[in-house]
Formats: sequence, structure tokens, C-alpha cells
Amino acid sequence: MALRKFILKIILLGTLLGNAAAADAQYNKDYFYWASRRCLMNREYQEAIRVLNILLRADPDAAEGYFLRGVAKFNLDDLLGADTDFSAAIVKNPVFTTAYIYRALTRTRMGNYDDALQDFREAIDLRPDLPDAYYSRGYTRLQNKQYEEAIEDFDKFIFQENKVADAYIGRGTAYLYLKDTVRALENFDQAIRTNRENPNGYYQRGTLLLQKEEVYSNTNRPMQALADFDRVLQLDSTNSFTYFNRAILRTQIGDYNRALDDFDRVALYSPGNVQVYYLRAMLKTRL
Repeated sequence: MALRKFILKIILLGTLLGNAAAADAQYNKDYFYWASRRCLMNREYQEAIRVLNILLRADPDAAEGYFLRGVAKFNLDDLLGADTDFSAAIVKNPVFTTAYIYRALTRTRMGNYDDALQDFREAIDLRPDLPDAYYSRGYTRLQNKQYEEAIEDFDKFIFQENKVADAYIGRGTAYLYLKDTVRALENFDQAIRTNRENPNGYYQRGTLLLQKEEVYSNTNRPMQALADFDRVLQLDSTNSFTYFNRAILRTQIGDYNRALDDFDRVALYSPGNVQVYYLRAMLKTRL
């Protein structure tokens, strides 16, 4: 979700700054562009598609029209339709960098990592100075289990943009998969320092501390992990994964009644989590 919001903000800012009206003959076209962007900003995706359908019937060569319609479909999870529109935008304008990025994101969500990475290469060849492509490719490489390459991409992004907490979380996650828990923890710490209102940093650090052996041998570790989980729940009070992890940790340190409260929350927010019923039953037996 964070990745989608970050890229959408950049795309929309770029389109809002461009394409001023060139002549009276283009007045209607410019209006449809303006109306569709406004719909996208307001998350009125179906209405955006309706407006853009009118535009594209009048001007079937409008590359940006296909692109914006693809953005709307992407946000509606119509991934095949989004891929088709981004492809049409690229055919009409082969140097449309953001269309390559968005098609790559679409193909990543479809699990088509090879084609997604090829699109990122095209975008970076066109705009090697654009940090967004490195950020997005880093997350695609994470999903494709290319952890060292993902770290390289996050390094390049952070070199240019060092105030994005999710970039440190992505890099920390890659280090974690490489079993470098020290660097993973450093990145999660940096993510928290960068944005103390982002729950992902606290969640990742708390989960890492829970999994590390030091949780059981160093009394400061469980307290720090608990503090991280508490902070996540202050920011997102329905995060069932955090309640689940906090319940496990509270069980480990003997805080059984509070652990039971957390398991109850997990059952409330994620009733399909079968593990919680087993663990809660075991805890009730112990109590």
C-alpha cells in the first residue's frame, strides 16, 4: 500500500504540472485531462475511467489518456486492463518513463517478475536520474528473492531520497532474508527515526526482536519489542498481526492475562486465523 501511494503521488504531481492548453481547439481535451486527474486524486476511479473513455474515443492516439486510465484500473485491481492501457501508452509514446514504471508495478502484482524487471530497465535507461524506479524495482526484487540486488536498488534510491521510511524497511527486509540481522535492525531503526508515525518500522523491528535469541536472554529485548508493538497499535489499532506477535511475546514472558486479551483481539479482527484458537486454548489451559 505504501508503495502504491508513493508512486501514485509522484505520477499525479508530474501530470498536474504538464500539458498546458496549446490552442482553443484542444480546450475540450484539456478539460477531460483535468477532470480525470481530479477523479484520480479523489479516488473516484470508475468516474475517471468514464471520462477517459470519452477522451480516447475522440483522440485514440492520446498516450497520456491510456496511461491515466491504466492508473485508475490499477487502483481498482483490474490488472489485465491496466497492463493493456500502459502498453498502449508506451506504443503511442515509446519514451513514456512513468508508463514503464507503472506497467512494471502491475506485472509485479501479477507475479510476472521477469517482464516487470525488463520494464524497470527500460525506465532506468530513459531516466537513470529518477529515484522512483530504483525504489519500485527494489520491492520487486524483494518479491523475486533477489535480495542483494534489492539492496543495491534501495541504496541508489536512499542516496537521492533519504527521507522515505519504507525504503529503509525494504532494505532492512532484504538484509533479514540474507540473515544479516544486525544490518536489518539498523535499517528498521533508521526507518523509525525517519518517520515515527509509520507503523511498519515498529512492526518490523518488534518482529525481528521477537525472533532473535536475545529476546529470551536479555531482559531489555522483550521490553523494546513490546514497546514497538504498542506503538504500532497506537497508530493502527486493528492490526491483527501485531496483536498476534504481542500475544506470543507476552506468553513467553509470563504476562498471561494480557496475552489472552491480545489473542481475543486477533480472533476479533482476523477470525480466519486458525492458529489463534489453538494458542488461546493452550493459554487458557495454562491459566
